[in-house]
Amino acid sequence: MKTEDLTEIIARQDPLLANAVSKMVGYIREGMKTPYPTKEQTEAVNAYLHSVHADGDGTMSERDIACRRIASQRITISSIRVLDNDQLNRLQDVLNHIAADREYHMPEDKA
Repeated sequence: MKTEDLTEIIARQDPLLANAVSKMVGYIREGMKTPYPTKEQTEAVNAYLHSVHADGDGTMSERDIACRRIASQRITISSIRVLDNDQLNRLQDVLNHIAADREYHMPEDKA
């Protein structure tokens, strides 16, 4: 299945989830050329996590991080049809980092 087809199907039910899947599948499929996702990719994940109320009280306590990690698994599960097992493991690892740090992205070049 193509990523575009998958995200179109997901978008019918949850556009924010579809956007997060699209952005993160793109990052993983590019072979993670950069050590961190882009700000746009991280923001797509954070928007989805916020939409499912996984932010708790916003303090990023251990409980909030755990809720964000659990919620991020839906992005991974939704990506099963387009990524292989190793790619899914890498995806969840990156999502776990984003769950713990909302600012987990490649710094923008200010030049």
